[in-house]
Amino acid sequence: MKKILLLLAIVLPFVFSSCGDDNDVLSSQEEQLVGEWAIINEPGSQADDYHYVFKKERTGSRRHIEDGNVKTDVPFNWALKGNKLTLDYGSGQQLVLEISISIDKMHVVYVATGLVQDYKKVVSSEE
Repeated sequence: MKKILLLLAIVLPFVFSSCGDDNDVLSSQEEQLVGEWAIINEPGSQADDYHYVFKKERTGSRRHIEDGNVKTDVPFNWALKGNKLTLDYGSGQQLVLEISISIDKMHVVYVATGLVQDYKKVVSSEE
């Protein structure tokens, strides 16, 4: 019996340490997403200025900016699978986007409406 307990005491720490959460590691595409993205409006446009902020912890926010001031800052959790980006605002509210990312540009298609927008990266990453 003592041998079994000794064996368990030796083996169990290795078993539990190998069960780490792989969700902590970002894929290369997720790494590209991390940072702040500003909507690209036509020059002279009176359209609203929106920014998406994506953090490494898979959290973020959508910001509405007027005259350089943040008017609203709505938090969300995000998940990226392939080209589908899901923003979970809580209380069952989700927004699904189809995205493609180049070095400093993100092309977005809002799945529910078909609306297409482009964003440029303004900050490479947030701590």
